[in-house]
Amino acid sequence: MADPPQYPQYPVYPYPPQHPYSAPYWRPPRRPGLTTAAVVLMWIQVGLGLLGGITTAYSLTAGRDVFAELVPGLADWVPLVLLLFSMQALLFAALRSLYAVRIIGRSASARRGALVVESAAIGVQVVWQAVLYGASMPYHLEQGTSFNFQFDCTGIVLSVLILCFLGPSASARWCDR
Repeated sequence: MADPPQYPQYPVYPYPPQHPYSAPYWRPPRRPGLTTAAVVLMWIQVGLGLLGGITTAYSLTAGRDVFAELVPGLADWVPLVLLLFSMQALLFAALRSLYAVRIIGRSASARRGALVVESAAIGVQVVWQAVLYGASMPYHLEQGTSFNFQFDCTGIVLSVLILCFLGPSASARWCDR
């Protein structure tokens, strides 16, 4: 009978192998500054969305006659406009706050969800402004009065900035744990 093959014997180290960089030098990767800025802007959007939803709901209920005078095309639709705008504001605020917390926790799905939510928010805001403009314009043309329409683009600009800040590969790499 032949002897079994001999395997090399390695010396036993007095301590287990450690990370290539010892404890004082190794740190987890830092969150990119643009990702932090995007999360801060998302929280600002949550506050502005809730504030806008509450003030719009109050103005549509308390000042229904003023709304009907300013936007006569939507005078009969006040309850539906109130419901849609309030639900949209609450939904976007809830989603933005959820995704902001999960992005801090390095969730790639939250980053993708935030990109979808911000894209949808831009679309909703543009459609909302177009509906208000379209409902106001015919009335003022019939009356022969001057017409000033103020287009508030604060939410659109913040959403575009969030898209630009979460889009780069550094943010994607950091969120992909």
